Amino acid sequence: AVVSTQSTGEAEHGPIPDDAKIQRISEMLNVDELSRDIDEAEREMYDMLRNSYLSIYNGVMGIAYFYLLFMSVLRVSLAGKAAVLTNYAVMGWLLKSAQQTAFLEVIHSATGLTKAPLGATVMQVFGRAVVLFAVIDGEEELQSSATCYILMLAWSAIEVIRYPFYIVQIFGWYFPKVTWARYNAWIPLYPTGIACEALLTYWCIGIVSESGRLTVPLPNVLNFAFDFSLYLQLHLTLICIGGVTLLHYMATQRSKAMRKLAKMVSYAEVAAREQDLIKIRQKRESKKLK
Repeated sequence: AVVSTQSTGEAEHGPIPDDAKIQRISEMLNVDELSRDIDEAEREMYDMLRNSYLSIYNGVMGIAYFYLLFMSVLRVSLAGKAAVLTNYAVMGWLLKSAQQTAFLEVIHSATGLTKAPLGATVMQVFGRAVVLFAVIDGEEELQSSATCYILMLAWSAIEVIRYPFYIVQIFGWYFPKVTWARYNAWIPLYPTGIACEALLTYWCIGIVSESGRLTVPLPNVLNFAFDFSLYLQLHLTLICIGGVTLLHYMATQRSKAMRKLAKMVSYAEVAAREQDLIKIRQKRESKKLK
């Protein structure tokens, strides 16, 4: 005897069309819900990888700048003024490595990996790079100045606060002191850093105009001329304009952040009071039972 493999529906109504079979299978598997589950799992995986990468990046950068700040202060406290003059020669490698790594932040912003404004990120990263690699690193006279030392301290202090703040933001943790430091420490540090950048660039203009470093005169094979001292004059103007823009942006962000922080603190205080009342009631109830 031959055993029939057809379903009851097929036996009564004939062979089921392919489209009807697909529809039945889709209804059984609930394809739409399965698709949503897959999309949600993919988003969760992306968020996990994104958060892991950014937390590692920000953690490494924060540690690097903390070490730079700590060693710069420690060296001066132990050796005095001599350490100020040699601080860049000793610790400059770490600052340059960190600044090179910071170019990743432009990619982070451009690809949407972070919410940082692309324009502000480009202005900050490339502006620092010019001052560090083209101005300071090329002139030993500037490296041994007190202004260079103060600039290293200002940059390091800013980043020691900024990178931990980013980690807190990634995971949504509640650390009001970190938020307060992020949006208040810039008030003395940013103007100090901008002033030092401008002063070092101004000094470098005079040095470069005499030495001709990085200047390409005519005639040459490419028929191209470049006056580095003229470029530094332009960059000095950009430092002043960009500095004012950055300070205004940070002031706006500070106002928003402080209002938000005040609400968070008030909510936390209310929650703490509620917990205290609950504990008091529990103690009273336990005493009554006894």
